[in-house]
Parts: sequence; structure tokens; C-alpha cells
Amino acid sequence: MADRLVIAGRAFGSRLIVGTGKYRSFQEMARAHAASGAEMVTVAVRRVNLTDRTKESLLDYIDREKLFILPNTAGCYSADEAVRTARLGREVGLSEWVKLEVMATSRHFSRRQKNWFARRRRS
Repeated sequence: MADRLVIAGRAFGSRLIVGTGKYRSFQEMARAHAASGAEMVTVAVRRVNLTDRTKESLLDYIDREKLFILPNTAGCYSADEAVRTARLGREVGLSEWVKLEVMATSRHFSRRQKNWFARRRRS
């Protein structure tokens, strides 16, 4: 592809960026990533087990030779929380880059979304 996407001096042949959520298993996620042809994958820093590397992690299923990891701050409700999460992703070696996500207040969410967040906070 002649029209490569270049960000901060890094060239990508694909403009597709895939995620790591919503898959039934890590194996399914890895198959989807391979089939997509994407070269970048977003990873919610909060979903990665950063304290016990002996346990299975979604990072174990990302081919870092083929996919550039773009950590994101999904689940953060304030700029301070997002910055702390982004710094944590950098400190554990995910990337110097970040996809910044700060969620609106819960009044902007549907009942289904509010229930999902309530369950996440309890777990």
C-alpha cells in the first residue's frame, strides 16, 4: 500500500485499529486480530493484570511482532484518573503512546450502560 499511515515517524500499512474487548476468549481475540490485517491494537490498561505476570493475560495473546499496542484509558471518569492510568501503562512497558478516553458523567448513559458500570465497580 503506497498510502501508509504515519504517526510520530512510525508507518502503518493498515489504517484499521482493533481492540481487545468483547471477545469470548483470548484465543478468539487473537484469531480476530490475525484475520483483520490490522497493525495496531488498543488495550484498556485497566483490563491488564499488571501485578501478577504469572497469570494468564490478554497480552499473552497479542503478537507484539505484528501488532503495535496502543494503551487506552477506558473506564476513567476524570482527566486526573486518565493521566494516572496512561502513566501506569507507560511504566509497565505497554507503550509511550496512549489513546485517551475520559467518560462523561453517568447521566449521559442509558440504563443498560449504567448497570454495566455498576457491576464493574462492584467487582
